[in-house]
Amino acid sequence: MTSTQVIVGRQPIFDASFGVVGYEVLHSGQHDGGDTLQLLFDLVRIGIWRLVGPGLLFCDLDRATVIGGIPVALPATSTVLEIDAGVPVDDDLLAGTEALVRQGFRIAIDHVRDAELDDRLLALAFLVKVERQAATPELFERVATRCAGASSNFVVLDVATSDDLDACHTAGFRYFQGTLLSKPQVISGEVPSVAGRGRLMRAAELVTTECSATDLEDAIRGDPGMVYQLLQMAAIGSYHGMRGEITSVRQALVLLGWQRVQAWLSFLLATADGRVSEEEVLPILVRARMCELLANQLDPADAELAFTAGMISAFDRMLDLDLEDVLAQLTSVGSLRDAVRQEDTPVGNIVADVIACQDGGSAGRTGLSDVALHAASVDALSWALDVVRSTGVGAAPPAMTTP
Repeated sequence: MTSTQVIVGRQPIFDASFGVVGYEVLHSGQHDGGDTLQLLFDLVRIGIWRLVGPGLLFCDLDRATVIGGIPVALPATSTVLEIDAGVPVDDDLLAGTEALVRQGFRIAIDHVRDAELDDRLLALAFLVKVERQAATPELFERVATRCAGASSNFVVLDVATSDDLDACHTAGFRYFQGTLLSKPQVISGEVPSVAGRGRLMRAAELVTTECSATDLEDAIRGDPGMVYQLLQMAAIGSYHGMRGEITSVRQALVLLGWQRVQAWLSFLLATADGRVSEEEVLPILVRARMCELLANQLDPADAELAFTAGMISAFDRMLDLDLEDVLAQLTSVGSLRDAVRQEDTPVGNIVADVIACQDGGSAGRTGLSDVALHAASVDALSWALDVVRSTGVGAAPPAMTTP
Protein backbone atom coordinates (compact mmCIF):
# COMPACT_ATOMS: atom_id res chain seq x y z
CA MET A 1 0.00 0.00 0.00
CA THR A 2 1.19 3.53 -0.68
CA SER A 3 2.93 5.04 2.31
CA THR A 4 4.25 8.46 3.22
CA GLN A 5 7.64 9.13 4.74
CA VAL A 6 7.47 11.16 7.93
CA ILE A 7 10.65 12.94 9.06
CA VAL A 8 11.10 14.50 12.49
CA GLY A 9 14.22 16.00 14.05
CA ARG A 10 15.19 15.64 17.68
CA GLN A 11 17.97 16.90 19.97
CA PRO A 12 18.69 15.44 23.40
CA ILE A 13 18.69 17.44 26.64
CA PHE A 14 21.30 16.40 29.21
CA ASP A 15 21.63 16.72 32.96
CA ALA A 16 24.83 17.62 34.80
CA SER A 17 25.96 13.97 34.73
CA PHE A 18 25.45 13.91 30.94
CA GLY A 19 22.47 11.59 31.17
CA VAL A 20 19.68 12.17 28.64
CA VAL A 21 16.53 13.43 30.36
CA GLY A 22 14.52 13.93 27.18
CA TYR A 23 14.46 15.16 23.61
CA GLU A 24 13.28 18.32 21.96
CA VAL A 25 11.47 17.45 18.74
CA LEU A 26 12.16 19.75 15.82
CA HIS A 27 10.46 20.68 12.58
CA SER A 28 11.86 18.61 9.74
CA GLY A 29 11.86 21.46 7.24
CA GLN A 30 9.49 19.58 4.94
CA HIS A 31 6.71 22.09 5.49
CA ASP A 32 6.84 25.81 4.93
CA GLY A 33 6.78 27.92 8.05
CA GLY A 34 7.55 25.08 10.46
CA ASP A 35 3.86 24.41 10.99
CA THR A 36 3.16 23.39 14.60
CA LEU A 37 0.04 21.41 13.75
CA GLN A 38 1.97 19.42 11.16
CA LEU A 39 4.69 18.67 13.72
CA LEU A 40 2.15 17.47 16.29
CA PHE A 41 0.60 15.06 13.80
CA ASP A 42 3.99 13.87 12.59
CA LEU A 43 4.98 13.04 16.17
CA VAL A 44 1.93 10.83 16.59
CA ARG A 45 2.33 9.21 13.19
CA ILE A 46 6.00 8.30 13.63
CA GLY A 47 5.54 7.11 17.22
CA ILE A 48 6.23 8.88 20.51
CA TRP A 49 8.08 5.96 22.08
CA ARG A 50 10.35 5.69 19.05
CA LEU A 51 11.27 9.35 19.35
CA VAL A 52 11.87 9.78 23.07
CA GLY A 53 11.56 6.38 24.76
CA PRO A 54 10.86 6.77 28.50
CA GLY A 55 12.24 10.33 28.63
CA LEU A 56 10.51 13.70 28.43
CA LEU A 57 9.33 15.05 25.08
CA PHE A 58 9.87 18.79 24.53
CA CYS A 59 7.75 20.34 21.78
CA ASP A 60 7.32 23.94 20.58
CA LEU A 61 3.81 25.35 20.42
CA ASP A 62 3.01 28.46 18.45
CA ARG A 63 0.55 31.07 19.65
CA ALA A 64 -2.22 29.92 17.29
CA THR A 65 -2.11 26.41 18.71
CA VAL A 66 -2.13 27.60 22.33
CA ILE A 67 -5.04 30.01 21.99
CA GLY A 68 -6.97 27.98 19.42
CA GLY A 69 -7.81 25.14 21.75
CA ILE A 70 -6.39 22.60 19.28
CA PRO A 71 -6.16 19.23 21.05
CA VAL A 72 -2.55 18.24 21.71
CA ALA A 73 -2.54 14.47 21.19
CA LEU A 74 0.62 13.82 23.19
CA PRO A 75 1.07 12.00 26.52
CA ALA A 76 0.61 14.80 29.04
CA THR A 77 2.70 13.50 31.93
CA SER A 78 5.81 13.06 29.78
CA THR A 79 5.43 16.14 27.54
CA VAL A 80 6.83 19.65 28.08
CA LEU A 81 5.19 22.21 25.80
CA GLU A 82 7.42 25.15 24.93
CA ILE A 83 6.12 28.69 24.44
CA ASP A 84 8.60 31.19 23.01
CA ALA A 85 9.56 34.05 25.31
CA GLY A 86 8.88 36.49 22.49
CA VAL A 87 5.20 35.57 22.13
CA PRO A 88 2.92 38.41 23.32
CA VAL A 89 1.31 37.52 26.63
CA ASP A 90 -2.36 38.44 26.86
CA ASP A 91 -5.54 36.98 28.34
CA ASP A 92 -6.03 34.59 25.41
CA LEU A 93 -2.52 33.14 25.70
CA LEU A 94 -2.83 32.78 29.46
CA ALA A 95 -6.22 31.06 29.17
CA GLY A 96 -4.86 28.63 26.59
CA THR A 97 -1.79 27.90 28.71
CA GLU A 98 -3.88 27.35 31.82
CA ALA A 99 -6.04 24.86 29.90
CA LEU A 100 -2.93 22.89 28.91
CA VAL A 101 -1.71 22.86 32.51
CA ARG A 102 -5.11 21.55 33.67
CA GLN A 103 -4.77 18.71 31.17
CA GLY A 104 -1.52 17.70 32.86
CA PHE A 105 1.05 19.20 30.48
CA ARG A 106 4.15 20.97 31.76
CA ILE A 107 4.99 24.35 30.27
CA ALA A 108 8.41 25.72 29.36
CA ILE A 109 9.29 29.27 28.36
CA ASP A 110 11.74 28.98 25.47
CA HIS A 111 14.58 31.18 24.18
CA VAL A 112 14.77 33.39 27.25
CA ARG A 113 17.32 36.20 26.72
CA ASP A 114 16.74 38.30 29.83
CA ALA A 115 14.72 38.35 33.03
CA GLU A 116 12.00 40.59 31.58
CA LEU A 117 9.37 37.84 31.58
CA ASP A 118 5.66 38.07 32.30
CA ASP A 119 5.06 36.95 35.89
CA ARG A 120 1.65 35.49 34.98
CA LEU A 121 3.22 33.14 32.43
CA LEU A 122 6.15 32.33 34.72
CA ALA A 123 3.68 31.29 37.40
CA LEU A 124 2.45 28.58 35.01
CA ALA A 125 5.88 27.46 33.82
CA PHE A 126 7.55 24.27 34.94
CA LEU A 127 10.81 25.07 33.18
CA VAL A 128 12.73 27.92 31.55
CA LYS A 129 15.05 27.45 28.56
CA VAL A 130 17.74 30.12 28.55
CA GLU A 131 19.94 31.29 25.70
CA ARG A 132 23.60 30.59 26.45
CA GLN A 133 24.63 34.26 26.44
CA ALA A 134 21.99 35.01 29.07
CA ALA A 135 22.86 32.09 31.39
CA THR A 136 24.23 34.19 34.25
CA PRO A 137 23.86 33.81 38.02
CA GLU A 138 21.86 37.05 38.06
CA LEU A 139 19.25 35.71 35.61
CA PHE A 140 19.11 32.44 37.51
CA GLU A 141 18.28 34.20 40.76
CA ARG A 142 15.79 36.68 39.25
CA VAL A 143 13.79 34.07 37.38
CA ALA A 144 13.94 31.05 39.71
CA THR A 145 11.92 32.65 42.48
CA ARG A 146 9.11 33.57 40.08
CA CYS A 147 8.86 30.27 38.19
CA ALA A 148 6.25 27.65 39.13
CA GLY A 149 8.83 24.87 38.70
CA ALA A 150 11.64 23.98 41.04
CA SER A 151 14.52 26.44 41.08
CA SER A 152 16.80 24.01 39.19
CA ASN A 153 14.44 23.69 36.23
CA PHE A 154 16.51 25.61 33.70
CA VAL A 155 17.89 24.33 30.40
CA VAL A 156 20.73 26.25 28.78
CA LEU A 157 20.48 26.30 24.99
CA ASP A 158 23.20 26.33 22.33
CA VAL A 159 26.02 24.99 24.49
CA ALA A 160 28.75 24.80 21.87
CA THR A 161 32.09 24.70 23.74
CA SER A 162 33.59 23.33 26.92
CA ASP A 163 33.96 26.89 28.19
CA ASP A 164 30.22 27.43 27.68
CA LEU A 165 29.49 24.33 29.73
CA ASP A 166 31.85 25.28 32.55
CA ALA A 167 30.41 28.80 32.78
CA CYS A 168 26.85 27.48 32.94
CA HIS A 169 27.79 25.00 35.66
CA THR A 170 29.38 27.78 37.68
CA ALA A 171 26.26 29.95 37.28
CA GLY A 172 24.09 27.21 38.81
CA PHE A 173 22.46 25.66 35.75
CA ARG A 174 22.03 21.88 35.63
CA TYR A 175 20.44 20.99 32.29
CA PHE A 176 21.98 21.59 28.86
CA GLN A 177 21.28 21.37 25.16
CA GLY A 178 23.64 22.11 22.29
CA THR A 179 26.03 20.87 19.64
CA LEU A 180 28.85 20.29 22.13
CA LEU A 181 26.79 17.46 23.59
CA SER A 182 24.82 16.27 20.57
CA LYS A 183 23.81 17.60 17.20
CA PRO A 184 20.15 17.33 16.09
CA GLN A 185 19.27 13.88 14.78
CA VAL A 186 16.82 12.95 12.04
CA ILE A 187 14.26 10.20 12.70
CA SER A 188 12.14 8.93 9.81
CA GLY A 189 9.38 6.39 9.35
CA GLU A 190 6.70 5.23 6.97
CA VAL A 191 2.97 5.73 7.60
CA PRO A 192 0.15 4.56 5.33
CA SER A 193 -1.45 7.08 3.03
CA VAL A 194 -5.09 7.84 3.62
CA ALA A 195 -7.06 6.17 0.86
CA GLY A 196 -10.69 7.21 0.73
CA ARG A 197 -11.18 10.95 0.44
CA GLY A 198 -14.92 10.42 0.16
CA ARG A 199 -14.91 8.33 3.33
CA LEU A 200 -12.74 10.90 5.06
CA MET A 201 -15.13 13.71 4.14
CA ARG A 202 -18.03 11.65 5.43
CA ALA A 203 -16.20 10.98 8.70
CA ALA A 204 -15.41 14.69 9.12
CA GLU A 205 -19.06 15.53 8.48
CA LEU A 206 -20.23 12.99 11.05
CA VAL A 207 -17.89 14.14 13.79
CA THR A 208 -19.07 17.75 13.51
CA THR A 209 -22.62 16.59 14.22
CA GLU A 210 -21.54 14.39 17.16
CA CYS A 211 -23.01 11.25 15.65
CA SER A 212 -22.97 7.88 17.38
CA ALA A 213 -19.66 6.07 17.82
CA THR A 214 -21.02 3.32 15.57
CA ASP A 215 -21.64 5.67 12.64
CA LEU A 216 -18.19 7.23 12.94
CA GLU A 217 -16.54 3.83 13.34
CA ASP A 218 -18.22 2.62 10.13
CA ALA A 219 -16.97 5.68 8.26
CA ILE A 220 -13.37 5.21 9.43
CA ARG A 221 -12.74 1.51 9.42
CA GLY A 222 -12.98 1.15 5.65
CA ASP A 223 -9.68 3.04 5.29
CA PRO A 224 -6.59 1.22 6.63
CA GLY A 225 -4.56 4.44 6.66
CA MET A 226 -7.12 6.16 8.86
CA VAL A 227 -7.35 3.15 11.17
CA TYR A 228 -3.56 3.05 11.56
CA GLN A 229 -3.33 6.73 12.45
CA LEU A 230 -6.34 6.56 14.80
CA LEU A 231 -4.83 3.64 16.71
CA GLN A 232 -1.48 5.44 16.78
CA MET A 233 -3.10 8.45 18.43
CA ALA A 234 -5.06 6.36 20.92
CA ALA A 235 -2.04 4.24 21.85
CA ILE A 236 -0.23 7.18 23.45
CA GLY A 237 -2.98 7.29 26.06
CA SER A 238 -5.20 9.81 27.71
CA TYR A 239 -4.33 13.32 28.84
CA HIS A 240 -2.68 11.75 31.87
CA GLY A 241 -0.42 9.49 29.84
CA MET A 242 -2.04 6.15 30.71
CA ARG A 243 -0.96 3.70 28.04
CA GLY A 244 -3.81 1.17 28.12
CA GLU A 245 -4.68 -1.61 25.74
CA ILE A 246 -6.61 -0.53 22.65
CA THR A 247 -8.51 -3.41 21.07
CA SER A 248 -10.84 -1.80 18.54
CA VAL A 249 -11.53 1.26 16.43
CA ARG A 250 -14.53 2.11 18.60
CA GLN A 251 -12.48 2.00 21.79
CA ALA A 252 -9.91 4.32 20.22
CA LEU A 253 -12.64 6.79 19.27
CA VAL A 254 -14.09 6.80 22.78
CA LEU A 255 -10.68 7.24 24.39
CA LEU A 256 -9.68 10.14 22.16
CA GLY A 257 -12.97 12.04 22.41
CA TRP A 258 -14.78 14.13 19.82
CA GLN A 259 -12.55 17.18 19.90
CA ARG A 260 -9.32 15.34 19.17
CA VAL A 261 -10.92 13.16 16.49
CA GLN A 262 -12.41 16.24 14.83
CA ALA A 263 -9.03 17.99 14.72
CA TRP A 264 -7.37 14.83 13.39
CA LEU A 265 -9.96 14.34 10.65
CA SER A 266 -9.78 17.98 9.63
CA PHE A 267 -6.03 17.67 9.24
CA LEU A 268 -6.25 14.46 7.22
CA LEU A 269 -8.91 15.98 5.00
CA ALA A 270 -6.63 18.90 4.23
CA THR A 271 -3.71 16.65 3.31
CA ALA A 272 -5.30 13.54 1.75
CA ASP A 273 -4.70 13.12 -1.97
CA GLY A 274 -7.20 10.31 -2.50
CA ARG A 275 -4.93 8.40 -4.91
CA VAL A 276 -4.34 5.07 -3.14
CA SER A 277 -5.38 2.30 -5.50
CA GLU A 278 -8.20 -0.18 -5.01
CA GLU A 279 -5.73 -3.04 -5.46
CA GLU A 280 -3.68 -1.84 -2.48
CA VAL A 281 -6.64 -1.46 -0.15
CA LEU A 282 -8.79 -4.49 -0.96
CA PRO A 283 -6.65 -7.29 0.55
CA ILE A 284 -6.37 -5.42 3.86
CA LEU A 285 -10.10 -4.75 4.10
CA VAL A 286 -10.94 -8.32 3.11
CA ARG A 287 -8.68 -9.72 5.82
CA ALA A 288 -10.14 -7.48 8.53
CA ARG A 289 -13.75 -8.09 7.54
CA MET A 290 -13.21 -11.84 7.18
CA CYS A 291 -11.78 -12.01 10.69
CA GLU A 292 -14.82 -10.13 11.97
CA LEU A 293 -17.26 -12.43 10.20
CA LEU A 294 -15.59 -15.59 11.52
CA ALA A 295 -15.52 -14.16 15.05
CA ASN A 296 -19.25 -13.53 14.81
CA GLN A 297 -19.72 -17.23 14.15
CA LEU A 298 -17.52 -18.36 17.03
CA ASP A 299 -18.07 -15.65 19.66
CA PRO A 300 -19.69 -12.32 18.67
CA ALA A 301 -18.04 -10.62 21.65
CA ASP A 302 -14.70 -10.97 19.81
CA ALA A 303 -15.89 -9.38 16.55
CA GLU A 304 -14.50 -5.85 17.08
CA LEU A 305 -11.17 -7.21 18.33
CA ALA A 306 -10.96 -9.58 15.37
CA PHE A 307 -11.55 -6.81 12.81
CA THR A 308 -8.82 -4.64 14.33
CA ALA A 309 -6.37 -7.53 14.72
CA GLY A 310 -6.94 -8.61 11.13
CA MET A 311 -6.21 -5.14 9.83
CA ILE A 312 -3.12 -4.61 11.99
CA SER A 313 -1.76 -7.98 10.89
CA ALA A 314 -1.47 -6.54 7.37
CA PHE A 315 0.30 -3.35 8.37
CA ASP A 316 3.78 -4.89 8.24
CA ARG A 317 3.43 -5.60 4.53
CA MET A 318 1.62 -2.35 3.97
CA LEU A 319 4.47 -0.35 5.50
CA ASP A 320 7.32 -2.76 4.74
CA LEU A 321 8.16 -2.89 8.45
CA ASP A 322 8.74 -5.64 10.97
CA LEU A 323 5.44 -6.57 12.62
CA GLU A 324 6.90 -6.08 16.10
CA ASP A 325 7.80 -2.48 15.20
CA VAL A 326 4.20 -1.90 14.12
CA LEU A 327 2.85 -3.42 17.33
CA ALA A 328 5.18 -1.30 19.45
CA GLN A 329 3.60 1.82 17.96
CA LEU A 330 -0.03 0.75 18.14
CA THR A 331 -0.76 -1.36 21.16
CA SER A 332 0.46 -2.54 24.54
CA VAL A 333 0.78 -6.14 25.63
CA GLY A 334 -2.61 -7.84 25.68
CA SER A 335 -5.28 -9.59 23.68
CA LEU A 336 -4.84 -7.46 20.57
CA ARG A 337 -1.09 -8.02 20.42
CA ASP A 338 -1.55 -11.77 20.92
CA ALA A 339 -4.15 -11.90 18.17
CA VAL A 340 -1.98 -10.02 15.68
CA ARG A 341 0.91 -12.34 16.46
CA GLN A 342 -1.40 -15.31 15.75
CA GLU A 343 -0.91 -16.72 19.24
CA ASP A 344 -3.05 -19.63 20.41
CA THR A 345 -6.02 -17.50 21.48
CA PRO A 346 -9.53 -17.46 20.02
CA VAL A 347 -8.88 -14.36 17.91
CA GLY A 348 -5.26 -15.33 17.22
CA ASN A 349 -6.51 -18.56 15.70
CA ILE A 350 -8.98 -16.64 13.55
CA VAL A 351 -6.28 -14.31 12.24
CA ALA A 352 -4.03 -17.28 11.52
CA ASP A 353 -6.73 -19.09 9.52
CA VAL A 354 -7.62 -15.99 7.52
CA ILE A 355 -3.99 -15.32 6.62
CA ALA A 356 -3.57 -18.97 5.65
CA CYS A 357 -6.62 -18.71 3.38
CA GLN A 358 -5.34 -15.55 1.73
CA ASP A 359 -1.93 -17.12 1.21
CA GLY A 360 -3.39 -20.31 -0.24
CA GLY A 361 -2.30 -22.46 2.68
CA SER A 362 -4.06 -24.81 5.08
CA ALA A 363 -6.42 -23.30 7.65
CA GLY A 364 -7.52 -25.43 10.57
CA ARG A 365 -6.89 -23.68 13.88
CA THR A 366 -10.44 -22.41 14.40
CA GLY A 367 -12.11 -25.71 13.59
CA LEU A 368 -14.34 -24.00 11.01
CA SER A 369 -14.97 -25.85 7.77
CA ASP A 370 -13.52 -24.88 4.41
CA VAL A 371 -17.06 -24.04 3.32
CA ALA A 372 -17.47 -21.56 6.19
CA LEU A 373 -14.09 -19.98 5.46
CA HIS A 374 -14.87 -19.65 1.76
CA ALA A 375 -18.29 -18.11 2.48
CA ALA A 376 -16.69 -15.58 4.81
CA SER A 377 -14.08 -14.66 2.20
CA VAL A 378 -16.79 -14.06 -0.44
CA ASP A 379 -18.86 -11.91 1.94
CA ALA A 380 -15.74 -10.00 3.00
CA LEU A 381 -14.76 -9.28 -0.59
CA SER A 382 -18.26 -8.02 -1.38
CA TRP A 383 -18.15 -5.67 1.63
CA ALA A 384 -14.67 -4.41 0.76
CA LEU A 385 -15.66 -3.70 -2.84
CA ASP A 386 -18.69 -1.74 -1.67
CA VAL A 387 -16.48 0.30 0.66
CA VAL A 388 -13.80 1.27 -1.84
CA ARG A 389 -16.18 1.93 -4.72
CA SER A 390 -18.56 4.06 -2.68
CA THR A 391 -15.82 6.32 -1.35
CA GLY A 392 -13.70 7.04 -4.39
CA VAL A 393 -10.61 4.94 -3.65
CA GLY A 394 -8.34 4.91 -6.66
CA ALA A 395 -9.98 7.89 -8.29
CA ALA A 396 -8.54 11.38 -8.48
CA PRO A 397 -10.38 13.98 -6.44
CA PRO A 398 -12.90 16.02 -8.43
CA ALA A 399 -11.59 19.20 -10.04
CA MET A 400 -12.76 22.54 -8.72
CA THR A 401 -15.31 24.28 -10.88
CA THR A 402 -16.36 27.89 -11.11
CA PRO A 403 -19.98 29.04 -11.22
